[in-house]
Amino acid sequence: MVVEKHTVLVDPARLAAVERVRRVLPALPMPLEGIARLAARLLDAPMGLITTLDADTEYFAGSFGAPASLVEGGRASIAYSVCKYMVSADAPVHSVDMLADDDVRVRTHPLATEYGVRAFLGVPLRDSEDRPVGSLGVMDLRPRAWSEGDFGALVEVAGLLDQAPATAPISAPGGLADLDTAAALDAIAEAFLTLDADATVTGWNAAATELLGYSADEACGQPVAELLDAEYAGLPARELVTQLLSGELPAPLAGPVLLRARDGRRVHAHARLTVIHSRAGASVCVFLTDVTAQVSAAEAATVAAVAAEGEADNHRSFAEALLESLTEGVVAVDAEGRPAVYNRALRILHGLPMDISAEEAHRATLPRLHRPDGTPLGTAGLALTRALEGDTLRDVETLFREPGRPDRYALASCQPIRDRHGQLIGAVTTVQEVTERRRAEQFRECALAVAKLLLQPGSLAERGPELVRTVGHTLHWPYVSLQLLEPGPDTLREVAHWHADGYALHDLIPERFPVAASGVLATACATRAPTWVADLGDPWWITDSASRQRAQRYAELGLRGVLCAPIVDGPELLGLLVCFTDFEVDDPFLPIGLLTDIAGQVGQFLIRRRADDLAAQLSRSRADFTALVGHDMRTPLTTIAAYTQLLLDDPTPRPGTDRQLLEGIDRNAATLRALVDGLLDLCALESGQHALDTRTVDLTALVGDACAAAATAADDAGVGLHRQVDDDVCVLGDPDRLHELVDKLLTDAVGAAPPGEDVHLRLAQDAHAAQLTITRPGQPPTDAEFQPFSQANRSGTGDTSPGMNLVLARVIAERHGGTLGVDGTDGSTTLTVRLPSSRSG
Repeated sequence: MVVEKHTVLVDPARLAAVERVRRVLPALPMPLEGIARLAARLLDAPMGLITTLDADTEYFAGSFGAPASLVEGGRASIAYSVCKYMVSADAPVHSVDMLADDDVRVRTHPLATEYGVRAFLGVPLRDSEDRPVGSLGVMDLRPRAWSEGDFGALVEVAGLLDQAPATAPISAPGGLADLDTAAALDAIAEAFLTLDADATVTGWNAAATELLGYSADEACGQPVAELLDAEYAGLPARELVTQLLSGELPAPLAGPVLLRARDGRRVHAHARLTVIHSRAGASVCVFLTDVTAQVSAAEAATVAAVAAEGEADNHRSFAEALLESLTEGVVAVDAEGRPAVYNRALRILHGLPMDISAEEAHRATLPRLHRPDGTPLGTAGLALTRALEGDTLRDVETLFREPGRPDRYALASCQPIRDRHGQLIGAVTTVQEVTERRRAEQFRECALAVAKLLLQPGSLAERGPELVRTVGHTLHWPYVSLQLLEPGPDTLREVAHWHADGYALHDLIPERFPVAASGVLATACATRAPTWVADLGDPWWITDSASRQRAQRYAELGLRGVLCAPIVDGPELLGLLVCFTDFEVDDPFLPIGLLTDIAGQVGQFLIRRRADDLAAQLSRSRADFTALVGHDMRTPLTTIAAYTQLLLDDPTPRPGTDRQLLEGIDRNAATLRALVDGLLDLCALESGQHALDTRTVDLTALVGDACAAAATAADDAGVGLHRQVDDDVCVLGDPDRLHELVDKLLTDAVGAAPPGEDVHLRLAQDAHAAQLTITRPGQPPTDAEFQPFSQANRSGTGDTSPGMNLVLARVIAERHGGTLGVDGTDGSTTLTVRLPSSRSG
């Protein structure tokens, strides 16, 4: 059961602890993304999250596999949080199936309804003063029962995050609390400021006020990106701070930065950034040296774009050195669109010589530029063209495509260049490659898409074509094949394949393939490990004339490499996922990881299908067995009962012991017959063979009749029967079956209560359901007592069908779309039946 305690979430001491931990976590020595990934891998879950939580916002400190739309920006509304349940309970919380959870808050949770999350498990994260500040959790797109081992593993991983220290309350200016005094900082000639983990200004000296125009009171508490329109080396301020605090970028760091002062003027500065750790957490310290006099944006762009004659040599040299030292690519054109600058970083990005002109480099690049959908960009679509029309563009995604190489992605930002009189004299574009980040996002989305696909009903043969198409489109590889091991002889059979136009390989990859054959596929089968061949012309696998002919055919089609990922269940081989590539793969680590993950998902799907098929077969066998035994037992039982009754009715005097024996036979035969009838009835209900006569049922009257019928038995047993029934409680259902349900629960409760004790019945109705609760003394029934074939389910109440009351009651409730729950507290047991109200629809 989940709890959400507002008093805990808004506790001032806890909120202060959250603020401190948010600054400390990014500075811890271990990578938070890696810890989230470790948790997900250990628990075989597609998603892992490390989050902190204040009163209304969840902050993502580390994530793995989560949808980009959820975690982008590093935060989400508390409505999307399950962390609030761990923080409120200050204990592990889980859900086996969110969409089937008893709690409506879980069933309607946005993670389930919008992102397809079905199950989650989380443990709270605490600071060193034991206050719950967040959680480490994993989520799955399929229902699953979390084991004790899963709980233990997650707690162990959470122990890696127990380094967040408790500190004194945060005091302004926050990041400066453990540095020198404000007076000492004001004595520094350079502008100085500090930033917290959110890239918010927490410290500001007098030199910063002189340079940028804001007072300390005005600057502190403002996001630096909004205050100064600041970014560094193409990185947004928040991302830069996160990478510095996590160690992804080395500190100290130095380089040029462009800022906006309070009066709107642009300020060029040389920035030095370092990280400090204090009791108040980790902060980034920034020293700014004003270099506006040496170079301004207009001067640098003008010198770079048009190499204006007469400009001072030192200014031109400074601008050229600045452009060549940048890690981002830069291209600039004059007012007529003629390329004037094509810096070193951009030449390296496109693999161009350093000694050709900017115009030649620009001309060589144009055919490679495409829109994200793959269509050629052309001159008209260039960001530079828009900039020459006066537009400023940020982070325009561009695709680099050239034969024989994988696609690469970049973000381009451009702006016009104007002289001091406002006249347009050119345009400049900066280019930042984001290929690895984009591929990682694509691979994550592909893995999630495959996971959702495998959760749909149907066999792998039905889901296979869409699966291989998804993989092929994500990797941009021209041929993907899914092969499964056939029963009997070790032979692989292709169940699905996808290929791009012109890459049909039916003549090269047979529909059936012996596992013991030679070649790449056989190697993957033998080793049970991913097998990557970067060059299909490599002689190691060309061992005979057949493989030589295949290699020649691959070369004719332009295929370069192949990757085989085995699908396994432990040591058992289940199949192969095979992908061919038509370009040179520089680093196969990501595609190997993706295909290994997908092969693992397919393996789990096959294992689940095996288990489901076995369970269905066992269920059918059990039903057939029950029906067979039931029908075969009825005839002899009827005969025994008839003969026994004839003997009992015979007026011939008999010894008392004979009559007692006959009465015992008659009584037990009747009990056995009732048990057989109950088993057959149960099978018919569970299989759906018994149709319900559904109508509107006055549950108030029905429960009243059942209580009246049970009153005699209660009086005879010395048990008090008390009822509290609301008026006009109606449900849709079969009146006979519902009467049977109430009778059986009352019979069980009265029979289980010792003499002198009481049984309480309560019937009420809310907007969605009618609820019947029966409370009696004694321990609650075990789970086994709800199983029809368990020895533990015998109630011992003296009912004509001992042990079947609870089982039949549960099945009747479920056939009506309801539930039967049990709870035991303080020596008493409460059985709760919830049935959909006839008014809820």
